[in-house]
Amino acid sequence: MEEIGQILHKDYLLLQDGDLSGSNLNERLMMHAQYLRTCNFAEFRLLIPHKTPEATLATLNNFISKQNIPGALRYYIPVDNRSKFDEEVIMNADLSFKDWVAVLPSEDFRYENFAKKIWNLSMGGKAILVLLPERVEQWQKKTTHFKRLHLKGANMAFSGSSLYKLGFFHKSNLIDLHKSRIIHMWLTPQIYDVNSALFKKDMGIRLAAIKSIKTPQNDL
Repeated sequence: MEEIGQILHKDYLLLQDGDLSGSNLNERLMMHAQYLRTCNFAEFRLLIPHKTPEATLATLNNFISKQNIPGALRYYIPVDNRSKFDEEVIMNADLSFKDWVAVLPSEDFRYENFAKKIWNLSMGGKAILVLLPERVEQWQKKTTHFKRLHLKGANMAFSGSSLYKLGFFHKSNLIDLHKSRIIHMWLTPQIYDVNSALFKKDMGIRLAAIKSIKTPQNDL
């Protein structure tokens, strides 16, 4: 799997509240360190909710400091159909990283709740990055939703994981989206056991996509 790291250069691991609240966080982070070595990444980032507790931040920063490749934290905002995250970002600049605002939509998120927010953020000089868009149930059914979001100015970070199927032709749909430059970045949706069947399956899907066309390095 070394080709993945050689092509993408940086790994972006998505950590959700459930991942961060477990008592075995340190043990699982060691599994992620093995994943980084197996895929030969040169750098890594940990994507975490913006309101992550200080004690958890200390644990994550300690892990980062002990790795032999550069790493850093990046924040995202969990959003649902009631979230007014565009207004929150305008009022609090700390919710974004430089010119980027990363959001993780809920599984039941609706396309129509994004359109105006993308425009509002762009008017304030902020580009939106949608994390794991393929887990949104409405969008899984039609890849045209991703194309419409892309045309409205949204950037998207896909995982390609078999856990979030884009229909029966999951791998083919993913390759088509990648070739259309709709996938802005690749992220790792969970901490993988590199000896598991899921790891091998998901990395095979990702490799098929990123090798289908010249892929720029992850950079955020």
